[in-house]
Amino acid sequence: MTIIWESPSKNLTINSQTVHIWKTNLEQSSIHVQNSFNLLNEEEKIKAQRFRFEKHQQRYTLARSSLRKILSFYLGISPQDIKFQYNEYGKPELLDKINTINLQFNVSHSENIAIYGITCDYLIGVDIEYIRPMSEAENLARRFFSQAEFEQISLLSSQEKEREFFKLWTAKEAYLKAIGKGISGGLEKVEISTKKPRKFMSLPECDHINYNLLYLTPQDNYLAAIAVEDNQQTYHYWQVK
Repeated sequence: MTIIWESPSKNLTINSQTVHIWKTNLEQSSIHVQNSFNLLNEEEKIKAQRFRFEKHQQRYTLARSSLRKILSFYLGISPQDIKFQYNEYGKPELLDKINTINLQFNVSHSENIAIYGITCDYLIGVDIEYIRPMSEAENLARRFFSQAEFEQISLLSSQEKEREFFKLWTAKEAYLKAIGKGISGGLEKVEISTKKPRKFMSLPECDHINYNLLYLTPQDNYLAAIAVEDNQQTYHYWQVK
C-alpha cells in the first residue's frame, strides 16, 4: 500500500469512524529541537535531560513535543496546555477536563521515526520497529510467541525470519499498548494468523476478536502495526512538520 503523508489543515477534525496516523522525523536541526524543548512541561524537560546521549535527548524531545502539537490540533488548545495522566502501567491519557471529544491516542518511536495513532471513543495501540538483523529471532519467538507462530518462523530463511518476527512483534505490542498494559500483558497471549490476511486470532482480556490489525511501512526499513477496536474506521495519514 502506497501512503501519501499529507500536511494537516487548520480545521482538522476527527470522529469515531476515522483513524488518523501521524509520522514525524526525529532527526531535526538544533534550532527545531530547542523550539520543541520549549513546548515540554517541567517533568518532560527533566526526563529529556536525563538521557545520557544527545541523540536520545533529541528523539524524546521531538517525539513528545510532536505528540503535544498533534493533540492540540484536535482539542483547540496550545501544545503547552496539553495535560496527561497515567495508568498503573505508565500509559499516558489525556485529562478528562480537556478531552472534550474522548480522544484516544498512542505513540511509538524507533530510531529516527515516530508514529502516532489517533481516534475517538475506541482504544488504539501502535508500534514501530526499525528492521534490523535479528540473529536471536527464532529463540525469541520460541520464548515469547505461540507454538504456531514459532513453527512458522522456524521454517523461514534468515531474512524472512527477521521480517516475520517484526510483523508478529509489532502487532502483539500494538494490541497490548491499546489495552494499556504494554508487553507486561504477555506477548505469548496475543496470537496472530500466520497466513494472509494477517489478523488477530487470540487476544487476552477480550471476549471476542474485535480489533483490526493494520500494517504499514512509514519509511524504508521500518515496519509499523496499528491495533484499533473494530468500528469500520477509515484511515488518514498526516506528517508533523
